[in-house]
Amino acid sequence: MKSEYEEVIDRARRNGLLTEAARLIMWGRIVEAFAMGKLTYSEMKELEQKLEIDRQRYLRDLDVAIIGEPEEDEEYA
Repeated sequence: MKSEYEEVIDRARRNGLLTEAARLIMWGRIVEAFAMGKLTYSEMKELEQKLEIDRQRYLRDLDVAIIGEPEEDEEYA
């Protein structure tokens, strides 16, 4: 059985509504659900893959937006 998140993602994709902005909003809701204990880590990761979210890219972009440069981490290298 599909989760409510998977159903929303699939419906948005079928209707051509899964834009970059929609994916980021949905990702925010998924991360929030994980933080509140409504999703497991593996469920969150699975949904990120379904949304085609590049977590490292967005975290790097967030670092740049907040502090002006990416956090020093070999993962970004």
